[in-house]
Amino acid sequence: MNRLIATVSVLFAAFGASCGTAEQGVGPEEGTSNITFADRTVESGIDFKHIGGRSESKWMPEVLGGGVAIADFDIDGDPDILLVNSGNLNSQERPSEASNRLYINDGKGKFTDRTADWRLPGVGYGQGAAVGDFDGDGATDVFLTDYFGNNRLLRNTGSAFEDVTEKAGIQGDGKWATSAGFADLDNDGDLDIFVVKYVSYSQSTHVATYKNGLQTYSAPYLYEAVGDQIWENVGDGKFADASEKAGITGEPEKGLALAIGDIDLDGDQDVYVANDSTPNQLWINDGKGVFEDRAKLGGAAYSEIGREEGSMGADFGDLDSNGLPDIVVTNFQEESTALYTQEEPMFFREVSDAVGIGATARQRLKFGMDLFDADNDGDDDLLVANGHIEDNIEKNSDSITFAQPNSLYENLGNGKFKDISESAGDALKDVQVSRGLATADLDGDGDLDYVIVNNGGTAQIAFNETGKKGNFAFFFLRGNGKNTNAIGARLVAKIGDRTIERQVMGAQSYLSVSDFRVHFGLGDASKIDGLTIHWPGGEKQTLRDVAGNKFYYIKQGGEPREFVPGTMDIEQ
Repeated sequence: MNRLIATVSVLFAAFGASCGTAEQGVGPEEGTSNITFADRTVESGIDFKHIGGRSESKWMPEVLGGGVAIADFDIDGDPDILLVNSGNLNSQERPSEASNRLYINDGKGKFTDRTADWRLPGVGYGQGAAVGDFDGDGATDVFLTDYFGNNRLLRNTGSAFEDVTEKAGIQGDGKWATSAGFADLDNDGDLDIFVVKYVSYSQSTHVATYKNGLQTYSAPYLYEAVGDQIWENVGDGKFADASEKAGITGEPEKGLALAIGDIDLDGDQDVYVANDSTPNQLWINDGKGVFEDRAKLGGAAYSEIGREEGSMGADFGDLDSNGLPDIVVTNFQEESTALYTQEEPMFFREVSDAVGIGATARQRLKFGMDLFDADNDGDDDLLVANGHIEDNIEKNSDSITFAQPNSLYENLGNGKFKDISESAGDALKDVQVSRGLATADLDGDGDLDYVIVNNGGTAQIAFNETGKKGNFAFFFLRGNGKNTNAIGARLVAKIGDRTIERQVMGAQSYLSVSDFRVHFGLGDASKIDGLTIHWPGGEKQTLRDVAGNKFYYIKQGGEPREFVPGTMDIEQ
């Protein structure tokens, strides 16, 4: 479900009742999946190659980039793709072949490189991207993170990007920034920026490490953690560092990713940070932008046996259908992709083995990920981008490789998941060193496709070609005031005897963000009987008998308007 939180309230029983203690019940008796993804990279027109500048010195950042942001930058109702490159650590000047790239969609999944026209910069050593309309003009802006700490804020003019970093008061600090996300963290109506920081690392402090006499990329435990950062939007295009005021500076951890959404359902935006080899953090918002870490107390900081893990990516989704969002986190090789189910409000239990994710997840080193409804049946499947960090791991292992196939887990609808990677189409046969991942309906056919950035390799564009799939509805929300992306909106759909809930999330995955357009899989239903939209700021809007298999534009408080992706001219 990418940037959304899903609730399917009566589809299946809670994990505690339906799951065993191991990956039992997941097998041939559930039938053969028909979920299929086809590699359409060449046909799409996207020819991006990530450059990490891998060297004999094995500088740590070389194997950790890059990211992808999917958003409607030209405001025509379809998702465009921005891909973040890295470069060369020996210079903050990017090699020409390592430029960031912007591809504009024609609405049908054909993309044109418009990087030069839009003046998309490529400076520093790129990591990831976040998107959101920070100035409230109706155009989605971009925040780029950088290993050197010189993060960039780009204002979208509607036809080009303007670098307004200095004008906005956002200053570089020389500290390694990884993932970031936009959200209204202090409930004042505009979008702030949460920036995740990793470790205090430079070429001068680099520690050479070896395994069986072979030099490897060094591990995070050798370096001190760097505190995360919040840039508060203070209006008139200006930002101020509110990290200390927000209460997030007390215990720095080693952050790689974040998910932003309302995890406790109290109407404000909370933040989960996936940390590499240190406890994960769950920052609960008091409604005014002051946060308290509840991960340890709530059971979402450690593995099932109470250990820190090498966490790489994060997302939210109600996978046990109890009305409370759960947390999914990707982790290092031989660690599971953790599923923290929220069994009671703000109390979590790790159940990845019980639901069928654990065993195959441990066979991969996992980064980007997304919960999304691949077959439009109303529940969330799980896609994971895999790839090791040791480029010579094959010389030290008979079973682990540097490049790894990606993973797709189908939600069986009974509280269990099944790894269908080997049967889900040629896109899942691609074997590279995968990092950033995001989803969207790229070709306007009503189902979700995906984009993966591969470290030192080509980006992959995978189109959903699932044969038997359910009906759908898409909603393009336009908020009033300055949060025009409606980040933080919550949609509750009544479909027959089911209730499916979505939230527009400000961040998820790893170094990446998915399309903000809200997707509902309807299964066999032909309509949504009732749709309630809880807009940012508290306004509630209810719609009745919303026909399926259509795309809708809804301006806050207005009636839904049908549109065809790629043909829409939205007022700004």
